Amino acid sequence: LHMVLKFDRDAHLQGTIGPGEGMKNPTFMAVDQARDRLYVVDSHLHQVLVYKLDTLQYSARFGKRGVGKGEFNYPVGIAVSRQGTIAVTDTGSCSVELFTPNYKFIRQFGQQGMRPGDFVRPKGVAFDSEGNIWVVDAAFNNVQIFDPKGVILMFVGTLGSAPGAFNLPLGIYIDAHDRVYISDQLNSRVQIFQFLGGQ
Repeated sequence: LHMVLKFDRDAHLQGTIGPGEGMKNPTFMAVDQARDRLYVVDSHLHQVLVYKLDTLQYSARFGKRGVGKGEFNYPVGIAVSRQGTIAVTDTGSCSVELFTPNYKFIRQFGQQGMRPGDFVRPKGVAFDSEGNIWVVDAAFNNVQIFDPKGVILMFVGTLGSAPGAFNLPLGIYIDAHDRVYISDQLNSRVQIFQFLGGQ
């Protein structure tokens, strides 16, 4: 339907955002309650759309198609850190771009390749409580973990169906207790991990 639908806790429809508001192909979303924002990645617009969280009123947008700083080529995933930093996975450039809460470009990391820290199909992204950036790669069937500056720390997962293995992972979410939820599509499950923090 090319729409975002908002429901209350009892599954009653509260509002929608759709093509009438300029949306074309929404993919991932992120909620920033501290700033009353809903971020929606639109992969066909090559932009991030920003709405008021409560009213769904359009507020801003950032990005455009291109290969320069702050530009996208079919972006997919998005996450917001506790400090308000915004991370966006960009499939066309096989990278992650970071922005300030004011939508100013900070840095980009990653490239197409087969080494640790490279990407082939980056999808979901999330921040843990220490500001580390977790990026799902559907081609590698793993999650790569980077420090706040984009330096690779480690990866989790491989192809398979055993606990800790993945088959076409897609989304990721990290809650306030650093529990990590990863959707594992072809295994038809969500796997849950616990981030224990830096030692």
